[in-house]
Amino acid sequence: MADTITVNVSGRRFEIGRDVLSRFPDSTLGRLTSSTQKEVFFQRPMSGFKSVLGYHQTGHLHVPASMCLGAVQDELAFWGLTINDLEPCCKRNLNKFNKLQRDLESFEKSMKDDHDTFNSRGCCQLTGSRLTKGRRCLWSLLDKPFSSIPARIYFAVSSLMVVLSVVVVFLQSMEEFKKDMTLELWRLYYGAQFQEHEDQIRVMLSSSSAEINEILEQHNQTAEELITNFTLPDNVLFENEVFDNIGVFLTSFFMLELLLRVLSCPSITRFFKSIMNWVDILAVAFACSDAIHHHVSPPERFRENSLDYLGAFQILRVLRLFRLAKHVTGAKVLKYTVSTSYKEFGFMVLLIVINTIVFGTLVFTVNEETMKDLPFAAWWAIVTMTTVGYGDVVPSNYQGRFVGVLCAAMGIMTLALTVPLLVDNFVTFYSYASDFRGSEEVTKLKKDKVSPMIVSVVDDPTTNRDK
Repeated sequence: MADTITVNVSGRRFEIGRDVLSRFPDSTLGRLTSSTQKEVFFQRPMSGFKSVLGYHQTGHLHVPASMCLGAVQDELAFWGLTINDLEPCCKRNLNKFNKLQRDLESFEKSMKDDHDTFNSRGCCQLTGSRLTKGRRCLWSLLDKPFSSIPARIYFAVSSLMVVLSVVVVFLQSMEEFKKDMTLELWRLYYGAQFQEHEDQIRVMLSSSSAEINEILEQHNQTAEELITNFTLPDNVLFENEVFDNIGVFLTSFFMLELLLRVLSCPSITRFFKSIMNWVDILAVAFACSDAIHHHVSPPERFRENSLDYLGAFQILRVLRLFRLAKHVTGAKVLKYTVSTSYKEFGFMVLLIVINTIVFGTLVFTVNEETMKDLPFAAWWAIVTMTTVGYGDVVPSNYQGRFVGVLCAAMGIMTLALTVPLLVDNFVTFYSYASDFRGSEEVTKLKKDKVSPMIVSVVDDPTTNRDK
């Protein structure tokens, strides 16, 4: 048996010593050492073979710069090698590439699912009973805003209602929109006890001197004597009736919408697993509870109570607008970037927490007269590191200012080191999503152009099939 063997790779011959090939007997080239053939042919890329041959010669396996990382693993498998045989520099790049490919495959799957949902047409054309088709049409109208023109109109109206409900909650909290208490409102406030204090209230509210004198003559007292032991409560609140009427209308609209969604949803189980649906349910439940409470106990609507804070949950309804985000490429990419970059987020949070503890403790130690306690110093450290700088508290001596300089510099370094990692992931997914959307449009255009030609050939009765 000759000491050398000729390896022909895509027409190019290499005469290699069997002792070189025997260094890695489990590889494809290593198994040729026991072959009796003088020449062996492989139809493989030349760049990959040169790296494999160099591995047998030097013991170091590198990925050729001209080869796509996606083809490297196929070449390694063909030549009987694994990713663990690569040198650390190339192994890191390949592992990073494989992770990115897995993330892109998962992202592509989610994009296809959203694309199929987005392109679903009117459900009325589906088979089934009239009731089933009606439920499908109703669900398409309520849950798929771009499935039809009526669905678009309804989504616009529903979004307007959501925004209006949020605006009303904000305006109700402003003193400018509070209504001054009148005699009739005080009558509703005191209820059955109003008769007992009616004259005192009239004297305190009336702007007519004749009316006041008439009341004082009836009691044979002066104004000071009449109201000596009586004062109107100063914590009485009354919301504008316009907002109350709008709130009743919005609550009725959202309650009807929720009822229709429950009746038409394809799966009750999946419906109640959705966080957004629970936002709707809680918002409607809180609004109904508040309305019922005020109806059963009218005086309670003039006082601050625990149920008043439930109205703040109406703000949660604005989250329904995020349903539109699933049809926006940038929003979908941002959502997926956050979910796949949890390690980068964790690293950034860890650095911020460590720096907060370190610099908060330092500034508290050197500047106790300004920093009341450690939590307050930690608050100052976070505000300084994130370059917000509210200015509500500042170090008062040179030692504290020096710590402030270090804290600000470390904050900038922390953000500069971690944020680009998230930006890189976002740019990668966004560019991939743009390419995916472009390929879908090209595919659709090709189908629109090719399909009529195919139909015309099949339907043409004059076509000579024998030919």
